[in-house]
Amino acid sequence: SIRAEEEAIQEEREIQQEIDKARQEGEPAWSELLHGRVFSLLVLGVTLQLLQQLVGMNAFMYFGPKIFESIGFSKNRFTTINNFVNFLSTFPAVMLADRAGRRSLMLWSSIGMTLACGLMGTMGLMYVEEDASNPAGYHVNNSTAGWLIAVSAFFFVFNFAYGFGPIVWVYCSEIFPLRYRARCVGVCTMANWVGNFIIAQFTPMLLDGIKFGTFYVFGFFCLFSIFLSAWLPETKGVPLELIQKLFDSKTGFKNTAEKDKKIEMEDGSSTDENSDA
Repeated sequence: SIRAEEEAIQEEREIQQEIDKARQEGEPAWSELLHGRVFSLLVLGVTLQLLQQLVGMNAFMYFGPKIFESIGFSKNRFTTINNFVNFLSTFPAVMLADRAGRRSLMLWSSIGMTLACGLMGTMGLMYVEEDASNPAGYHVNNSTAGWLIAVSAFFFVFNFAYGFGPIVWVYCSEIFPLRYRARCVGVCTMANWVGNFIIAQFTPMLLDGIKFGTFYVFGFFCLFSIFLSAWLPETKGVPLELIQKLFDSKTGFKNTAEKDKKIEMEDGSSTDENSDA
């Protein structure tokens, strides 16, 4: 909905104040990212980006065809359906991000991914057996279990694509102060690629070592994502300049909130003194 004129004027004033403050303080040093609220927000952003990879989405993209070929499914068919589901499921994220909210989408996405990983791991360990006579290496001794594994994989992709996939990028782009935003988002992006590297390197080892128990590992990170998403404040409809204040009451941010308030009071008093002079 269109905001009232007074709200638009107030937001414009806050944006200009944030820009003026950033210009006055100048270009930040990298060491400044390691102190105060900025550091706490940076840890949160890095955690979100790492989790976005560690829940296992790229394991499905990189190794999914091989996994599903080993239990009797066509690689090409799996890839086609998987990419189609991934593509279509991004549209709810576009339509619902400013309606349902970022936190809600990430929370329900995490719940869905956790259920999918739990079901895949359980069905795989119960009904998928190693078969030396099969070139693929595995045999599913229950056709229903095979289809449940396949449907769970697509259900996982669906939940990732509308929630934890795109919305993590949105959330990380919103939570940092203007002065530090570019560098913090850059560090978060690097963390995402680190997580991507971890998935690419260790997923084959996990599949060789614990087979379908690998999905329990991904499920653990999905479960952690549920708790983190439930803890996050909702940023829907909040001006960028005010989002940092949403964390004032959150564990780990209370001390930094008090320090920021003291700094703001000192800045305000010095401004009053200058105006009086």
